[in-house]
Amino acid sequence: MNDNMKWLLAAALLLGGWIAGFMMGDHAAPSTPALPAANIPAAANSLAAAPVRLEPLAPVSSPESTQEESSTPAEAGALSEALLAALRVPGDLRRLHDLYDIVSRMNPAEVNAAIGVAQRLRRQDRSTLLPLLIGRWAETDPQAAAQFALSLDTSTRYGASHAVFASWANSDPQAAMAWAQALPPGDQRSSALYGLVSALAKRDPIVAMQYLNSLPKDRNTDNAYYSIFNEWAGRDAAGAASQALALPRGQNRDQAIRATVSTWVASDPQAALAWAAAIPEANTRAEAIRNAYSGWASADPSAASAAVLALPPGEVKNRALSAVVQTLSYRDSQAALRLVEQMPAGQARNNSITNIAGNLANTDPQAATQLVLAMPAGDSRNNALQQIAATWARNDVSAALAWIATLPDGEARRGAQQQVVTVWAQNDPHAAADYWLKADAKAGQSQSGTLSQIASQWARDSAPEALAWARGLPDGQAKNNVLISIIGSFANSDPRQAAGLLAQLPAASQAAAAGQVAQQWAQSDPDAAVQWAAKFPEGDARNQALRSISQQLATQDIVKATQWLERLPNGASRDAAVGAFTSRVADSDPEGAAAWASTIADAGMRTAEVERVARRWLNQDRATARNWIAKSPALTEDAKQRLIGKN
Repeated sequence: MNDNMKWLLAAALLLGGWIAGFMMGDHAAPSTPALPAANIPAAANSLAAAPVRLEPLAPVSSPESTQEESSTPAEAGALSEALLAALRVPGDLRRLHDLYDIVSRMNPAEVNAAIGVAQRLRRQDRSTLLPLLIGRWAETDPQAAAQFALSLDTSTRYGASHAVFASWANSDPQAAMAWAQALPPGDQRSSALYGLVSALAKRDPIVAMQYLNSLPKDRNTDNAYYSIFNEWAGRDAAGAASQALALPRGQNRDQAIRATVSTWVASDPQAALAWAAAIPEANTRAEAIRNAYSGWASADPSAASAAVLALPPGEVKNRALSAVVQTLSYRDSQAALRLVEQMPAGQARNNSITNIAGNLANTDPQAATQLVLAMPAGDSRNNALQQIAATWARNDVSAALAWIATLPDGEARRGAQQQVVTVWAQNDPHAAADYWLKADAKAGQSQSGTLSQIASQWARDSAPEALAWARGLPDGQAKNNVLISIIGSFANSDPRQAAGLLAQLPAASQAAAAGQVAQQWAQSDPDAAVQWAAKFPEGDARNQALRSISQQLATQDIVKATQWLERLPNGASRDAAVGAFTSRVADSDPEGAAAWASTIADAGMRTAEVERVARRWLNQDRATARNWIAKSPALTEDAKQRLIGKN
């Protein structure tokens, strides 16, 4: 594995972790007609007139990439032991570096054996190691590697698919595009296309942009705007900046602006800051300036610190200070603390201290504790103590528990305990759950939410073990909540089997569990999820299931979602599904969302949903929204007055 490929995989893995969290937002587009191409430079427009065509990059020969001989059992065992040892190395960058070096020396047989080992690891280690191994596999058999990557659970799928397409897009981009586009609509196709667009952006961001515009509108693939503009700004910052501002307002534009300014500031901080300061929208401008100072602090902490201190007092300076402090807290806690002293008292200052303490806890948890205990009593201090507890537990659970025992009884101690058991559960959920049950009994209270979270983590690794343990709990709502959590987590890997467990829950708990199963099932097989949910009679379980399916379909295939909604019979469950759909798509197509909200049968719910969409629409395009509101038969005159008044 050559050095360039190592960093391609690094970017894929780290970005995959970010996007899996980001995708929980609501940024889909419901309109079914073909969308106009983005207003991109002439070079990109000329590409839009013909199919995207990329030639394979010349392979980089290396001794390890041509190694085909099989390893002896002893050699394979030694490599597996080396991987396990590397996973225990402290520090994310050092750990990843060591893992890359080991994986790069593996031949196909060793990769296959290591994948078997990785699949038996705890979820966190599995999610770190599998993308690297599958990326290495893709160098020799990208199609098989891609198919395997897309069969993984959501927490691992994004990083693995990015790693595959980082390799495949270099060796045979046309084959990679054809394979990804041939997948049926759904979460797997979205994951594949997102990974492919991100990989193409590393070769030619303008071509990647043109290819993205040729795809059906999809919330997940739209997240590739960050990857595209990150690469674009590295090659032509001014061009990327111009194109970012020319995009329609919304999440895609925000991603493009953030990527552009964060990359640009590393090479020309003054130009990047000047551009950010000229952005016309106040909120977007403030966020761009914050991102610029954060990026500058990564590239040149001394210059960024001096520049931020020279700013005139005010909100811009406070937000910039917070950004620089947060960046510095990862590398120089003392420098970060000196900047904090320049910040006015308030939530921003408290948040900065919390960030510093959380990072300092990696090397000196006692010093981090003293820093936090000097804060005024209250929620900010409690949150900071919880962050120390979580960081300490990742390094030494026993020491973290001993430290918690020194804290006074109360909310701070209870919150710190909660953080420790949550981290502990990643390695030993049974012990963590038993500890929390005893802590509950000692405190004379029940925190079933934490127990459910532990059980959910447990179920991702071994659902049968988690279920067997949960069935031994005393009957009551806490037990029901835990079972719901386990079934929801189990649905991530086997939704059909999880659906079969619903009957074991009390009737009052089945609705919430049905919603969780439907959400996970619709990601991997929406047709099967639809067929399953259709068997429910009208009631809470059907409402929850259809609501979850509607949200997923809105992110995967807008045409399919609207066709499905049109076939649903009138009733409370259809209203729930339409409401979920309009909530998901209101930002990207408010007019379409408003039209769908107007079809809700229940008058009260219809008015509430249309008003909610209309308010979001007014924030984007006030003139068009006002005109629609004034003419809408779905709104009463009172509702129209609330939204736009008399004028």
